[in-house]
Amino acid sequence: MNKKLKKVSLVVAVLVLCLTGNVFAMTPVCGYVFTRGVGNCCYYVDGSASGYSSQISSASGNWVDTGYGWNPIYMTAVSSNYATHMDFYGRTSSSDSYLDSDMAAYTSYWNTDSTLVSPRGDGPTHNYFYTEIILNQNVSDSYDYRVAKHEMGHAFGLDHTSNNYSIMYPNLYQMYVSTVQRDDHDAINYLYN
Repeated sequence: MNKKLKKVSLVVAVLVLCLTGNVFAMTPVCGYVFTRGVGNCCYYVDGSASGYSSQISSASGNWVDTGYGWNPIYMTAVSSNYATHMDFYGRTSSSDSYLDSDMAAYTSYWNTDSTLVSPRGDGPTHNYFYTEIILNQNVSDSYDYRVAKHEMGHAFGLDHTSNNYSIMYPNLYQMYVSTVQRDDHDAINYLYN
């Protein structure tokens, strides 16, 4: 095959991949991570979030075993929030001034001295020691299994994506998946390997 035909074939193949959506596109990352990594990621579920226990357990299992091969995440539920990576709390907009009445959840990032890394609702501005995931008890969407998976993704350092075939897509009603996807899995490997 001559060089010109090879170039045309390559261009056509790239165009087909782009048009069909079968192109590697890693979920966006914030660029900051847990200072302790995610190899032994402990999480605590406060009594206020006990109604979310099955969603949180499912989310943990899905991040550990995404179905796309190895990643560095290993998660363990613990009974105390001492030195954990993620703490889950259930709150309402009347008990948490940051929660909007229609917001399902949010993640905040904390330093070792229990000071916020960045304002609530913003991504981290540097590496962080632990996170708090707040689930809105007044919003029925907060009980959707995807919410805990999505917020754990933020805790690991993932941003929102415009790809609605990712667990990190910000709108539940337009999200077409219910589990961690390859793009999300690849972003974790990028951040922690």
